Amino acid sequence: MAESTLPAARYTPPKLDDTLTREHLEAALRDEAVAAVEASWFARIAEIEGEPEAARALREIAEQHNVNARGTLDLLLRAREPLTGRVVGATAQNIAALERFYAEDALSEARRASAARREGFSDIGSWFESVGRLRAAHAARLATIRTGTD
Repeated sequence: MAESTLPAARYTPPKLDDTLTREHLEAALRDEAVAAVEASWFARIAEIEGEPEAARALREIAEQHNVNARGTLDLLLRAREPLTGRVVGATAQNIAALERFYAEDALSEARRASAARREGFSDIGSWFESVGRLRAAHAARLATIRTGTD
């Protein structure tokens, strides 16, 4: 059999942006993340109720959801970060992007807290404020890593 002198065909995959497949991957990521948290929470309840076998099974299921979520995220990262639309890059770029996200999200949490309180949900408002403080702390920590002032 004679060797071909033609160059090998190169496959260029289609762009994932703005496709139904991307929407499906984003939905799958959200579903897997929610299922992982839910299964972990149910495992904790099973432990409290003295059901160690159920707790073990639920923890294993939660971990599988985490594995699935990471696999889905990996596929989405081929285009850009799925929830924010930021391009994923080197560690310094990723840290700066997360720093901006957490700083912005801290403000969003404050707005959520205010709305919850206006609607009479002071405990939920307190929760949003706590999450907002955590987001601000994350942003500050990432700023020290980024600037090397840790």
